[in-house]
Amino acid sequence: MNPLTRFINRLRRPLRIRLVGPADQTAAALHGLAHFIHRRRDMDGRRVCIDLTIREKPKGEQR
Repeated sequence: MNPLTRFINRLRRPLRIRLVGPADQTAAALHGLAHFIHRRRDMDGRRVCIDLTIREKPKGEQR
């Protein structure tokens, strides 16, 4: 990736991601997201804003 592309990526709006769910599912999604971003060369230098909301499963829901 050349320096001009990195500079342009820093000027772009941050990639906004919202994760809501139980702690184990949210952690798994965040882990997968980290692998995805690491593999993408076009994401090098890009700002990422992640909003995490941990919620417990409702009592009626069983897995």
